[in-house]
Amino acid sequence: RSGTTWSQQAKLTASDAQTGDNLGYWVCIDGDTVVVGAHGEDAGGSQAGAAYVFTRSGTTWSQQAKLTASDAQAGDYFGRSSAISGDTVVVGAYGDDHNYTDSGSAYVFTRSGTTWTQQAKLTASDAEAGDYFGFRTDIDGDTVVVGAYQENTTATSAGSAYIFTRSGTTWTQDKKIQASDAQANDNFGYNIGLDEDTVVVGAYHEDAGGSDAGAAYVFIAG
Repeated sequence: RSGTTWSQQAKLTASDAQTGDNLGYWVCIDGDTVVVGAHGEDAGGSQAGAAYVFTRSGTTWSQQAKLTASDAQAGDYFGRSSAISGDTVVVGAYGDDHNYTDSGSAYVFTRSGTTWTQQAKLTASDAEAGDYFGFRTDIDGDTVVVGAYQENTTATSAGSAYIFTRSGTTWTQDKKIQASDAQANDNFGYNIGLDEDTVVVGAYHEDAGGSDAGAAYVFIAG
């Protein structure tokens, strides 16, 4: 932006782009760093997925890293969601089978200089098949929220979201949040947002205002 005028500064593409990668399905930015998900990328197996980090110097953008899961497998869909805060990125892989089929996971990466390293793999303490944990992720500082919109604790596909916090380099599940009026197929956790001590969680199939009218729930720490 210059004044009130916006102009295209760059077009970002992967250095190893291939058919069906779906680069750009998910994007996020913090300052001069952009993360672009490519959940169809096949290096770790068919649709294992990847995320690409681009950085800006002046007006020039360049690829800094390609992020992949240390235990990548076909059908993980790593990169279907991602979020960045400073030098930390969280990437969701909702198709990961670490616990059960499609239970899902999320991976945390940190940057030192220009090098990115996987710091943690996050999974739900009560993971079950088909939860799709990692379909949505968000991060702010040392807090990550991960949505699992097909989670069934309260009702079939009512959904949940999980909050993780970091101490040093260790991530711990702090809380599992759900709607106070959860119903089957609400899909709570399909979308999430985090800002400091406030989390908002979307439930686009919630029916209180009519079939699939939808709702969003706000939670505060404390």
